[in-house]
Order: sequence, then C-alpha cells, then structure tokens
Amino acid sequence: MNLRKKLALASGLVTLVTVGVLAVSAYVIASHELRSQVDDSLKSRAATIVREIDRALDRRDIFGRQRAPLGPTLLQPEFDAVTQVVDANGAILASLGPAELPVNGNDLQLAVANVGFVGRFANAQVEGKSYRVYTLSLPAGGALQLGRDITDIEDARSGLRTWLVIIGLVGIALATLVGWIIARRTTRPIEQLARSADDIARTQNTSDSIDINATGEIGNLVTSFNTMVGALGRSLAQQKQLVQDASHELRTPLTSLRANAELLERPDLPAETRREIVNDMRAEVDELTALSSELSALASDQRSSETPVQVRLDDAMRDLVERAQRRSGREIRLHASDAATVPARPNQLDRAVSNLIDNALKFSPPNTPIDVFVRGTRIEVHDSGPGIAPDDRPYVFDRFYRAAATRAMPGSGLGLAIVKQFADIHGAQTLVGASGTGGAMVGIDLAPTATWGGVAHTIGAE
Repeated sequence: MNLRKKLALASGLVTLVTVGVLAVSAYVIASHELRSQVDDSLKSRAATIVREIDRALDRRDIFGRQRAPLGPTLLQPEFDAVTQVVDANGAILASLGPAELPVNGNDLQLAVANVGFVGRFANAQVEGKSYRVYTLSLPAGGALQLGRDITDIEDARSGLRTWLVIIGLVGIALATLVGWIIARRTTRPIEQLARSADDIARTQNTSDSIDINATGEIGNLVTSFNTMVGALGRSLAQQKQLVQDASHELRTPLTSLRANAELLERPDLPAETRREIVNDMRAEVDELTALSSELSALASDQRSSETPVQVRLDDAMRDLVERAQRRSGREIRLHASDAATVPARPNQLDRAVSNLIDNALKFSPPNTPIDVFVRGTRIEVHDSGPGIAPDDRPYVFDRFYRAAATRAMPGSGLGLAIVKQFADIHGAQTLVGASGTGGAMVGIDLAPTATWGGVAHTIGAE
C-alpha cells in the first residue's frame, strides 16, 4: 500500500472514529433528554395523585374496582396517558386512560412491599404502542401506575439513529475523498522526487538539480535532496580526479622502476652503477609505498573509523612532538599557551599534525629547528625553509599540488591534502602563511565556530 492510500485510509478511519463518537454521544444525550422529560412528568403527576389517593383512602371512598372514581380533579384525563391504582394482589382498583397497563411480578413486589413511596420505571407494550410506565409503592399497600405513550419518542429515536448513520456514512465518504485529494497533492512531489532519484541512479548524472515546486516540509526535503545530490556529485568528481591524479603520480615512479630494471639486465653494467640503480629503485619503492598509504587514507571514510573524544591540545602536541623529535633527530620545539580542549579524533589529529611537521622537516635546512605553537584552538607549525609564495598558498592543500619551487623535491603532494581532509571532517580551518624566520607557517584552527570545510587563511609573520 502506497503512501497516498495510507493517508486516505487514515483520514477515513479518523473520521469514522470521530463521527462515531459524536453520533453515539448525540443519540445518547438526545434519548436521555427525551426520556428524562417523560420521567419527570410522570413523577410530578405521581406526586399529585399520591396525595389525593392518601386522602381518599383515609375517607374510605374507594371500594372495589372503579373506573375514574377519584374525579376529574385527581385523574386529569390525557389522551396519551394512563393512570391506574392496583392493590396488593395486582387487581386494578382504579384506572383512567385509553388502555390498561400490565401488572407484572416487579409491580406486585412494589404493591406488597408496603415500604412507602418507592418507584421504578419500565417500558411496556400496550395494544401495539410503547409506554413508559412508572410504578410507585403506596404506604397503605398497593401501587400507583402511571404510563405515557412514547411511540412518537421511539419513532423520533429511530429516525435519529437512521439519520445519524446516514450522515456518518456521508461524512466518512467525504472525508476519505478529501483525504485522497490531499494525499494526492501531498505525495505528488514525493513521487516526483522518487522518480528523479531513480533517474539519477540510472544515469549517474548528478550535475542537474531536481526542480520540484513544493513548499513546507516537502520543499525542505527537495532542497536537502538537491544538497545531497550536489555533495554526491562533488564526491564523484573528486574521486574521479583522485584516480586520474593517482594514475599520473604513479606513472613516474613506475616508469623509473621499469627503466632501472632494464638497465640492471645489462651484463656489462659496472658494480657501482648497479648499486646506484638499486638504491634508486629502493627510493622509488618507498615513494610508492608512501603514496599508497596516503591514497588509502584519503579514500577511506575516516568519520566512521574513530569516535571523537575531548582532546587537550597541549598534551596531545607534547607527545606528538617528542615522537617526531626521536624519529627525525631534529630539534622540534613546542610553545603552548592557553591550550584548549576540543572534540577530535586523536589518531587523525596525530596524523594531520605529523604531516605538518614532516612537511616542515622536509623543507627546512638540516640545522634549523621546527617550532610548533599551540594557542587556544590553533595549532601552527613554523619552519625556516623557502616559504610558500602568496600565489601558491590557496592551492597547497589540494591533492597532488606541488609548488614550482618544490616540484624537484621528493613527496607525493598528498600530505597537506590529508590535513585538509581532517579539517573538513572536524569543521576546522586550515592556516597558511609566513613564519617569523621567513619560512612557512601551516596549521589548523579547531575552533567550534570555524566553517565546515575550512578556507585557508594567510596570516602575517610571527
């Protein structure tokens, strides 16, 4: 069952319950009011008659069965009412009206109870008509019976039931129809969105946005879907570009390996040259290994591989700097002030900052220190190398980008791209500028207010 049918059915069911409750309530209230009016009139009439009967019994004016023995003042004739008095044996002592009321076992119990004015209501059929009967026990014995023809009331109740059923069915039908129309108008944009999603999945075309005229939540859904399609398109484009760039970057070391392998096949190759070629091949293999690792890091979904935790930046950088110093044998100095505690993925943070430090070690002269500054949520790595030209700074975090001054140096061009990926995942900003010694300053700002997919900023020398 599709969404349209479910909405129409739900509308019909809600209306069914609502109309049913209202109809039953209206019927019960109307019936109760009609019957209460009859009961109240019978009770009022009984109170008047009881007083007169008591006087008559005290005077011993009633002997045997009589037809209207109490006179017009006591038994006021009504065309739709019956008044009668019965003794303890159920015999009718006095009666006035168009018919005689039946005396059943419950009425006899009241007639012989001799407990005072205790009454009960009941419905009875008299000569094919419906009567409401009120039987009242008399203190001196016997009982008073008052009945009123309620055929018209029962007919009205029957008509009310019929009309409530008809109105209810019509209301349910109209509600279901209106629900169907509303559901159709509501689900049409969703159906269009589903068809567009199928078209995108079939054609793999993510360049065109989905144009559906919708407002409210459906409009927000379309906007969100277009945002998702745009992000998917960018991801596919980046993936394609990554494959193309990786293929290009792999071609150079593979070509070099092939050429060196062919040289090694020469039998007249001097031993010294052979050793140099083997060393070159080892370097090429190391470069391929590093490139493979960095490509794997860029291609993997690092969001799902590690859960963010609260990290105090000065403690994390202190451990990282000590490890980098032991590994490289170079002087790496940490300067921390007002270090913040931020949510981050520790292993990814270590890798990103390690790439910054490795990049600084690569371009700094051997005897110069590397300075790591931690200021609040900012982590900056300063070197004493040739620096980064202003024209190159907007692109240094792009994959495989190599500045003109560093293209002859070893490296994959992916180290800073991994830093940029870390920044994008954590909603941080990448930083690039000049250091106080004329070299480069590259870093990350992990401030919570940083924009997602941070934009590189150029800052002045320290």
